Amino acid sequence: MKTAESPIPTSDCSAPNQWVARQPEGTRNLDFETIRQSRSTTWSAALEASVDIDRGGRLDLFLVAVDGDCPANCSLAKYSTGEHAGWCSCQVFQSTEVCPHLCVLRQRAALGDLSLPTRER
Repeated sequence: MKTAESPIPTSDCSAPNQWVARQPEGTRNLDFETIRQSRSTTWSAALEASVDIDRGGRLDLFLVAVDGDCPANCSLAKYSTGEHAGWCSCQVFQSTEVCPHLCVLRQRAALGDLSLPTRER
């Protein structure tokens, strides 16, 4: 029996459901499996980058600085199906629909270093 005084192993703890209903205007559905294959340069650059990530004011918001550049405002959430929805303030995202900032967030989430909220459809 576990009580308030009993230590609870981390493996027994589960994060509460974290949901977001909306993301910034211009958010796009992202298939990171396809991005990893078709945009391997962007994906690999994100893997090798020096990164600083700070949480924003909502569960899906992050401030991401890659290799000492000016930080970009990012939003990334996952759907219950495993797909993702993301947005970034950087010019690369605006012109190509994927950027190193969002790749970094996805990579860190896959490694368990970062938790992403689930987005409602």
